[in-house]
Amino acid sequence: MEQLTKSRPAILLVLALLFLILLAVYMLGVRPLSERTEQYDQNISQMQQEYDLLHQKLIELKGHAADQAVLDQAVPMQDQSEQLLLSLQQIGQKSNARLTDVAFALKGSETEQAAATNTQQLSINAGQIQMSAQVEGSYTEIKNWLNELQKLPRLINVDSFSFDEPYNPGKAAAPITAKIVFTAYYTQ
Repeated sequence: MEQLTKSRPAILLVLALLFLILLAVYMLGVRPLSERTEQYDQNISQMQQEYDLLHQKLIELKGHAADQAVLDQAVPMQDQSEQLLLSLQQIGQKSNARLTDVAFALKGSETEQAAATNTQQLSINAGQIQMSAQVEGSYTEIKNWLNELQKLPRLINVDSFSFDEPYNPGKAAAPITAKIVFTAYYTQ
């Protein structure tokens, strides 16, 4: 027992040195590794968030590209009046109504009119094609012609629509003539 009391300071010194060695190993080895692991985990989670955000933006841009294609069809870059006339011919074939007369006039930019009516001007340089068409056929054929006109991908506004039914007391099924005025838009 006496020997234990004499070696007690040496045992305490060895325990203190062992504690200091373990503390040094923890402070210099284990703790930096765990901090680095936490930092890597934070970087991974941040990169995952950035990836998710970029993936979401990519999906939005793909949707906008589709929207842009639809917009380009609705409001083409030039007047494309020839394409519009071909579309009217195809509509006539689909609806069995006969297109007897077509007249059109190109109107200039709408930005001057917008500037006169609105103090905040949008930088849209849009033009118009004002078209007047005479269509002959039955009521159903003319109705189908109008429906097909509205189904076109191009932005078209029907401005006026009127019927002329010829007076033929002897003929019961005389064709109806309809005058349709509409406007198609394009960008300049």
